[in-house]
Amino acid sequence: MALGVAICGAWYYTILSGFYVLYCPVMYLMFLNHSLYRKVVDVLFSLWELYPVALFQWCYHTRIRCFGDYVNPNENTIIIMNHRTRVDWNYTWLALYHASKPVADQRIENIENKDTNDIFDIICGGKSRTKFVLKDEIKIVPGMGWIMQLNYFLYVRRNWQEDQVNLSQFVDYYNKLECRNRIVLFPEGTDLSEDNKRRSRKFAEANNLQCYEYVLHPRTKGWVALCSRLRSSGLNSVYDVTVAYDNPVNELDLLRGKLPQEVFFHFKR
Repeated sequence: MALGVAICGAWYYTILSGFYVLYCPVMYLMFLNHSLYRKVVDVLFSLWELYPVALFQWCYHTRIRCFGDYVNPNENTIIIMNHRTRVDWNYTWLALYHASKPVADQRIENIENKDTNDIFDIICGGKSRTKFVLKDEIKIVPGMGWIMQLNYFLYVRRNWQEDQVNLSQFVDYYNKLECRNRIVLFPEGTDLSEDNKRRSRKFAEANNLQCYEYVLHPRTKGWVALCSRLRSSGLNSVYDVTVAYDNPVNELDLLRGKLPQEVFFHFKR
């Protein structure tokens, strides 16, 4: 448990200290040159994404197994994933880090603008930035929520009138700045807990739908709207991603130091 507390403390400390030491001073750029501000904060977050990769793989010795298609780091893309546990997004950073690096003898075709002279893209390892679609409550979490707001992640309230406006503003904002993103979306909307499985099963039975064992029935309205809106503004690809664990965990397990030894990701373009 001591190791779990130490590593989780180190993980959270970098978030909190990064907000005050790096993000707060950079905030002034927002009023001087918004385009430059967006590039700088995205670079800061992209560099921080390497920290969980090192933390979980070196300290916890977690092995990430990636299968399937190569993920182009230079495209506008949507990544849809099953939501096995509440900590899936921690491992998504690790998976994208590995899946966007082609194997030495792998032939990669149709990679647009692979080379770039933009220093920000060179530092980040590609032109597209990872953005998550998250529950609105997360944005008030000290440190983590604040930084995700400054990086302009897409928050949803499960109120379609408000979410539709937020979605449109999100797409228009990045179109105006000509930024490319990898938008990670969990269509199920919540994790695969026993209570959620029971609710999903009840919904399926009430609507004469198939009952699922390893996923929940997805919420499709937001996915359809996001995909349709991005398609008209330069959507290059969609990745269907499946995640599985040898030992599924939650936040308390992380704190106790009980983590999966292997996490499996399958990417289908």
